[in-house]
Amino acid sequence: MNKKIRNILSVILIVTTLLCFLCGCNIEGINYYNDEYYSQESDAFNGDLRVHFLDIGQGDCALVETSDGYILIDAGETDSKDPIIEYIDSMGITQFEYAIFTHPHSDHIGSASTLLEKYTFNNVILPNAVSTTKIYEKLLDAVETEGCEVILGEAGKSFTLGDALIEIFAPTSDYDADDLNNMSIVAKLTYGDVSFLFTGDAEKKSEKAILSAKYDVSADVLKVGHHGSNTSSCEEFLNAVAPTVAVISAGEDNEYGHPHSETVQRLDELKADMYVTYEVGNIVISTDGVAFGVSTEK
Repeated sequence: MNKKIRNILSVILIVTTLLCFLCGCNIEGINYYNDEYYSQESDAFNGDLRVHFLDIGQGDCALVETSDGYILIDAGETDSKDPIIEYIDSMGITQFEYAIFTHPHSDHIGSASTLLEKYTFNNVILPNAVSTTKIYEKLLDAVETEGCEVILGEAGKSFTLGDALIEIFAPTSDYDADDLNNMSIVAKLTYGDVSFLFTGDAEKKSEKAILSAKYDVSADVLKVGHHGSNTSSCEEFLNAVAPTVAVISAGEDNEYGHPHSETVQRLDELKADMYVTYEVGNIVISTDGVAFGVSTEK
């Protein structure tokens, strides 16, 4: 998008926001990416595929919406179940083709068993990770009780949902039981010319293993690893991904200091547009396979 068009759009957005303020109504934050501008009613914004990043505090949960079905990626903490269910119900979803639970930490699987009991999941993708926590045991019990097909999430596997392709890049090998972050499933979702990279809590060790395996991690949208921690997002990995948009799922005033300043600086140097859930609320990225639009709640 050239500078002249950006200036015109800035004026339009300022005027529109002012009018909405004077009229007492709200407007969502919307940005559009590609060589031309797409209005809110465009094919890009109303595309066949949408990815919803939910604002659920210090945890991860994303919904992939396609005309051929739905994918759930992670399920936040246990106390996230109500906002997640409310969001899913508002979309009228009753069945998912896939659930990807990236690794057995509570901020990624806390509400998983509740969701598995409430909705139909045809396939559940899990890493070959070992955990003895009650939350993980509840997840495994729910998978068995509900009769979900279990797929081992490991590097080299791929799946399709209509025209959407899901490729798994990690874990590339089994790590120690106390290294669950690096057992995170890292998956790339591609729809047409637009791609998303979901990284769970994968840290630098996993990122470098993915690069060594020569996987094509380039993506338009990056779900930043480990909530923006400096244990993830090494320079080599971010350079290979080269995202236009970076989404960070983190809770406001979280005790870990996520996102860390080092990660933010690296993303700034790449000129990636950053969206943090505690700042902008729920994030919806829609694509027609050519361009994509970013809509935020706040």
